[in-house]
Amino acid sequence: MGNSAGGEQMRIGEVLKRSRTRQGIEIADVEERTKIRTKYLRALESEDWDVLPSPAYARGFLRTYAQLLGLDADAIVDEFRHQVEAEPDAALAYGFGEPVLEGRRRPGGPDPGRRRGGMLVVVGLIAAVLVLVVIGLVGGEDDGGEGDGKRGARAELHELQRKQARNDQHNKQALATPSEGQQVTLRLVLNADLQVCLLGDGDQPLIDDQVLAAGSEEGPYEAPSFELRFPFGYDREQFDLFLNGKRTRVPETQGATAYAISPPARVRPAEATESCP
Repeated sequence: MGNSAGGEQMRIGEVLKRSRTRQGIEIADVEERTKIRTKYLRALESEDWDVLPSPAYARGFLRTYAQLLGLDADAIVDEFRHQVEAEPDAALAYGFGEPVLEGRRRPGGPDPGRRRGGMLVVVGLIAAVLVLVVIGLVGGEDDGGEGDGKRGARAELHELQRKQARNDQHNKQALATPSEGQQVTLRLVLNADLQVCLLGDGDQPLIDDQVLAAGSEEGPYEAPSFELRFPFGYDREQFDLFLNGKRTRVPETQGATAYAISPPARVRPAEATESCP
């Protein structure tokens, strides 16, 4: 995909390359500091837009690269929109919705709370049948046979009834709140392009150091805990964080930032790094 024709236009790639060269920064250093692969950096400098996964990625990479060089990132992204995305074939040249981000979502499955609730109901029914069997045995005894055997059966019956009452109470609590205090549900809604890393339980990458495009939505994810990282910081208005369905505000910060998220919806600062594991 080429540039729009007509008039003197800012050569985006030339501006990036000249600024980097003037500052004496090697392309490998840019990759190390931005986490953008070298082939994409060279594509930006040569304006070879077809190499990039999508316009959203191109905008995110341009913004990150320009900020590193101390350039006006908004002006460069606006120029990209004017020169490239305004072309009639721009939407066809890129595959919107490619599996780069879709593959990060975990496949759906049966609700573990429902499975656990069904098992508890079955256990309760079995216990109730046992109680009825014991009652039938005690009621069928000869009235003249009262003694140690009958007293022992009654004691066993009372013990079974106490256990059944405890099981019933436990079952009610488990069915009422099957996963409370054990899982956290997390969802991200992007209002602007932003580089994000999201780790699930056991440092499982759910969003692997990606530049997420404005208007995209990630999740919901469910796990015992999460670690949410912003390798190059953030503006609080760039995204909305939802925990257990409720919007959660995070403080304004500068530079690389990370948060550990645990049940029920606790958010606390974590050690910030500039990459995913």
